[in-house]
Amino acid sequence: MSDTGALSADEIALYDRQIRLWGMAAQANMRSASVLLVNLGAIGNEITKNIVLSGIGSLTILDSHVITEEDLGCQFFIGKEDVGLKRVEAASRHIEDMNPRVKLTVDTSDIHSKDKEFFSQFSLIVATDLMPAELNTLNTLTRELNLPIYVAGINGFSGYIFTDLIEFLATDEKLKSARPEELGKHSPNKDIVKLSERKDEEKNAVYQVITTKHSYKPLNELLRSAVLSNQLSRRQLKRLTPKVPLTLTLLQYGDYKDIEFEDYKRKYNLMCKQLGLLIEETKDETIADFLQQTAVDISPVAAIVGGAVAQDVINVLGKRQSPLNNFVVFDGITLDMWVLEL
Repeated sequence: MSDTGALSADEIALYDRQIRLWGMAAQANMRSASVLLVNLGAIGNEITKNIVLSGIGSLTILDSHVITEEDLGCQFFIGKEDVGLKRVEAASRHIEDMNPRVKLTVDTSDIHSKDKEFFSQFSLIVATDLMPAELNTLNTLTRELNLPIYVAGINGFSGYIFTDLIEFLATDEKLKSARPEELGKHSPNKDIVKLSERKDEEKNAVYQVITTKHSYKPLNELLRSAVLSNQLSRRQLKRLTPKVPLTLTLLQYGDYKDIEFEDYKRKYNLMCKQLGLLIEETKDETIADFLQQTAVDISPVAAIVGGAVAQDVINVLGKRQSPLNNFVVFDGITLDMWVLEL
């Protein structure tokens, strides 16, 4: 790795296909980034694989867990011989083999032992497999440090992504049409702040260059103010997967231990009302099944959710496209992925 801002000849050759896809500047931006990943579980594996292969500058993985038999069915950096070892230490050699140019640091400390100074050294944080109370504490800290954070979790056949980039400027291009974009508010969390044009002589086309400002909420504020009736049609509200309000309700608890069914059902119904959903009353069986799957890893779900997180992290670090804003729920039964502004 070169110590200067420019990519070395070896790096250009290694990342040739990526550079052709998103450009030299985006690749250089990623090479200068320092990412912290919290927990190398099923989702963490997928995120690690994708961002390491993309060519980020450095990755620190914070994980204090010891490998158990249950880990073997949903993680591909470890094997039976690693049971009893620290998860991140056993996986480190395989991660390094994927891309030796990425500076990898593994830390087996507990996240609760880390102070503000530790987190301040990173460009971006990705937190997985944490309890809601831990997520709120970490999100409060990232806000104080003005650090972007991605949060992801799996609950059996569903998964979620929460994004808080605080404020982010993104630039996109699209063919200029008879109805071009206009300055002003585009959606609840997105404003178009600058417009220009680019001519492509070879294609004889004119592109509209759109700069958007994306504003984000911390998790605790999102849970208090989430509304969907102002952005989804009546038809969309009716067909929305119950996994959305089920997940948002779950995130209102400090942790997932000893959740009482009746209390959860009451909070769930209040969340549906807050969101403005027009769905039929959810069966008790559906709610009970969701609670039984809380924090249960299923590999195909982890692959899809982890892949989505990694792709958006790459977009943000490369400063290429508009990011997720701000809540995503994947339903592994219907295979629908809902990207919502809450």
